[in-house]
Amino acid sequence: MSETSKRLSEKDYQQALQGSYNDVDKTLSVNGFIVGKVGHRIERNDYLTVGDDFSFYDGATLLYTIRVIYTTSSKAVLASVERIA
Repeated sequence: MSETSKRLSEKDYQQALQGSYNDVDKTLSVNGFIVGKVGHRIERNDYLTVGDDFSFYDGATLLYTIRVIYTTSSKAVLASVERIA
């Protein structure tokens, strides 16, 4: 079992399934980061010719930063993605 400080859901398995079913497009999914909560945003910061940092916010609170590295300056081929903060 993974170690986490995240609080467990109070929903049972049936409620969890029902909550993740999307009636509009008939899919079983969970929301992505941006649509998950009002106030979430992503900011792009160029720092290299072959990479970018993307910072994810909940309102004014920085949640994490992802660094995306490409193999060439054309950014046509992705080399790696790493959470750096």
